[in-house]
Amino acid sequence: MMVRFVTLWAARGKRFWRIAPAHLATVARSERQLGVLALVGLAPGVAALTAWVHLAQQAPKSGATTQSHWLLPAFLLNAIGLEGVLVGAGMVTLLIGCLGLTNLYLASLERRQQTLVLWRGLGLTLLEVRLLLGLEAAAAGALGSGVGLIGGLLISRLSWPAAQRYFDLTQPYSVTALPLFCGLATGLLATLFFMGAAVVTVQMPTALLLRGAQIHPFNSWHELRASACGALFAGVLTLFAALLVLPLRSALWLSGLAFLLAALLTTGGWLLTRLYARLPTPVSAPLWTLAVQNLARFPNRTAGMVLALTTGAFGVGMAALSWLDGRADAALPLWVAGMVLVAGASLVLAIAALAARERRDELRLLRALGARTNRVRRLIMMEYAIVALGGGSLGALIALANWALTGGEGGWLRAIALVIADLLGALLSAWAGAIPVMMYDLRFTIYEVTSSTKSVRKS
Repeated sequence: MMVRFVTLWAARGKRFWRIAPAHLATVARSERQLGVLALVGLAPGVAALTAWVHLAQQAPKSGATTQSHWLLPAFLLNAIGLEGVLVGAGMVTLLIGCLGLTNLYLASLERRQQTLVLWRGLGLTLLEVRLLLGLEAAAAGALGSGVGLIGGLLISRLSWPAAQRYFDLTQPYSVTALPLFCGLATGLLATLFFMGAAVVTVQMPTALLLRGAQIHPFNSWHELRASACGALFAGVLTLFAALLVLPLRSALWLSGLAFLLAALLTTGGWLLTRLYARLPTPVSAPLWTLAVQNLARFPNRTAGMVLALTTGAFGVGMAALSWLDGRADAALPLWVAGMVLVAGASLVLAIAALAARERRDELRLLRALGARTNRVRRLIMMEYAIVALGGGSLGALIALANWALTGGEGGWLRAIALVIADLLGALLSAWAGAIPVMMYDLRFTIYEVTSSTKSVRKS
């Protein structure tokens, strides 16, 4: 019996590795958006982590003190140290992009349901299907991490003059293997965690799908599970990256802090998402009503955008208030905040692309019912404005509270003015992420409606 079992699994393994290369080649041709997803979602985070881990190696050599440079509570600075702050900044950027990885890969799996059912019909087990999808995730992670390493080296070199002024560095620029290994390994591990979570949720009730029923993997990602998994992944990934650079005690502190912040931010994102669903919907404001209803229909994507905009507004607000406090040259904090903004904007753009694809039928219907293009555009802009004002306000207020608790200087009026500017920046970044996809989708929708109208008239 044991010999038969081993023989069977050996034959299955040989078949799997015979199928895997052809499958990856097919996916590379037919699912090019997975490659774009890896570049947009993963590469900025890996680049930031690589650059800031390199700086964490160099800064202690100058004898720089954390208290003289960072606008954070003293007990946190003493616990995690200067290197911990830099590693944490890189991990924040990486984790923002990972939100987009999970959401968009789930959407890709939804779109390929019939293909997955065909594999099951051809004799592949559910485990083999998940392993094939895991290979996709690993290939996407390798692509995104590789490009991120190149970007990290570039950012590290460009930001070096600002780092020299910020930390009073005197040594020349040099790179060791540790930042490269940390960025590559953490990027691959993040891909396996976040995209692997999407793979594990794949359930294929073959009988239902063959009858044409649609199964939505998003339905299994409820708020509690999404928040718990996101916080757990954030803690484990931060611990892995921190152990490569920090002492064990500081690494544990930083990992616990990452877990706590991830739990608080995801909880805040879900609370804001639920609040959006309970906003008033007066009959006299149809565009507002449609915008609120659309945000409520896609809670996972709404929560992801809220979290990205909250984190981005917090990073920019911290950099601006650090400059106002006059503790040090603000160029390096602006580099850190800029990378957080890039990751947040990439997540907004990715979610906008996903929403545009999924709502194409809805936009087509609105156009067929006589809605003007400008009104449809205003509807989409209003949706993103609602999300940006909520998430941006939360992030800006957290930054302001942190500035006040650390005894910030510069005056309340200037601080409030910077917070308002930060909020407007979150609004503009949300609109900037939505505009390119919105323009393409509306142009495509108008073309479809016009073509169908002409065909009806001819018939």
